[in-house]
Amino acid sequence: MTTELGPHASQSGETRARIERAIEVVTAIGASIIASQAFAIAWSMQTGDPWGRVMFSLTMVAVLVMILCCLMGRGARTTSGVVAIIIPVMLVMWIAGIGAATMQSRETPWPYFMLTVATAAAIVAFSPPWQLVSAIGVPALFAAGRLIHADDTSDGPMAVFSDVSMSLLLGTAFVLVARVVRTTASKIDDERGRAIPAYTAAAAADAAERERVEIAGLMHDSVLAALIAASRAQMPRERELAVSMAREALTRLSDEDGTAVVGPNPPIDLAGIAERLRGQISPLGIERITVTGAREVLVPARAARALVLAAAQAASNAVAHADGVGLNVRIAEAPGGVRIVVSDEGPGFDVSAIPADRLGIRGSIIARVAAVGGSARVTSSPSGTSVELAYTVPHVVEGDRAEIAPADGSAEGETAS
Repeated sequence: MTTELGPHASQSGETRARIERAIEVVTAIGASIIASQAFAIAWSMQTGDPWGRVMFSLTMVAVLVMILCCLMGRGARTTSGVVAIIIPVMLVMWIAGIGAATMQSRETPWPYFMLTVATAAAIVAFSPPWQLVSAIGVPALFAAGRLIHADDTSDGPMAVFSDVSMSLLLGTAFVLVARVVRTTASKIDDERGRAIPAYTAAAAADAAERERVEIAGLMHDSVLAALIAASRAQMPRERELAVSMAREALTRLSDEDGTAVVGPNPPIDLAGIAERLRGQISPLGIERITVTGAREVLVPARAARALVLAAAQAASNAVAHADGVGLNVRIAEAPGGVRIVVSDEGPGFDVSAIPADRLGIRGSIIARVAAVGGSARVTSSPSGTSVELAYTVPHVVEGDRAEIAPADGSAEGETAS
């Protein structure tokens, strides 16, 4: 006997599982009502037939167990299959003469109420072909039993047909409705299964495109700065600086920034930050970086990387747009963290008037520092521009602490790194 996948089968989808659960609950509620009617009828008849009482008791116990299992959602298919088999077996035994006294009353006997229960149980337990067999075969067995054991006190064939036809119509209707609902649920799950990979692929493509646009925007400002420097270059040193800026812009995509977000995140002290920043801005002709403070602050590597790249971008902007006039780079210990200030004495600009598509400040400086939990403030006036980057260490970094002494050997002071 082939059974249909139920709510606990791994192949069933989410929607199909919910439909199966709903069918189980409806079956339990309907069987409870119908079994109560059958019990009341059997109690009032009191035929005195011991075999009839045994079959009635077994049937009621099986139906009760099925109701409980359907309500709990455990073992529903198994117990429903037992009920769907017990009821036709009971009818066959009555046809054979066991418990036939129950059939000989002019009143509707209690087995009549079990016909729809048998079909509902088959809908929960069996595949559609067997559901139709139950919906048609069980009422046919009941009609055969009524006609075979009919006597002068029993109703005629028309009355039996009237009783059976109603059960037959209800049973087949239940089977068809359950089939339609299950098919619809399966189609919904199939469509969801096809839509989720498609959506995932589209989301990945969209994320890749966004990343490409963002990188292109960041590169745009670097290349633009190199082009401005090249257009203003007159002396050999200025031409060399423009070439260095162009080389830096073209190789930016292949630097370690793409891999800095994974792997170890060891802390870096102020001297280490200054060394990394010098490596970024030395091609621009900037060699002096002022380090102020005890230099005992340890910054996580990812945050230090973001600060270095943002400060390098600020220095590049100062060279490109202010000719590097009065350019000064300072790294200082701040309360609980570090502060980097890149300032120049150029003509300045209106910060609020920066176009939305210009990412040199918004993306390369502000957004980059904010991504690691830091802050960036850009101020500009006719007397110059200042970019202040700040980062507060969220907790005390445990591990090796490199003791970096300032150049003058003291614990504090200001030195040129």
